[in-house]
Amino acid sequence: MNNSLTATLKYATLSTKKVWVVAKMIQWKPVNEVLTYLQFLPKKSAKILWKLVKAASSNASNNLNIAPDRLFVKTVDIGKWPKIKRFRSVWRSRMHGYIKHRSFVRVVLDTITSK
Repeated sequence: MNNSLTATLKYATLSTKKVWVVAKMIQWKPVNEVLTYLQFLPKKSAKILWKLVKAASSNASNNLNIAPDRLFVKTVDIGKWPKIKRFRSVWRSRMHGYIKHRSFVRVVLDTITSK
């Protein structure tokens, strides 16, 4: 795997389930098609994945001189990171806890080979 064809985001404040809903829709598709699709999808994870795919395609074009129309999204790796525990005050000075989920997202691109 070439590091110039990847982009990584650590500690994204989204749950892995919410990212996976959008990530499985963009795998094995061309980068130009993915960028236009994610631009108009009304999800928070779509905005994050748009930035990652854009960064990975920019890495490929700047470091390896590969045109973005020759790239496709090979894999989107999603993992869990440690949760943030928070508390909210409620009636009669009591506290209710809640958890903020964080995730790790890595986008790997590959080139389209012509036969």
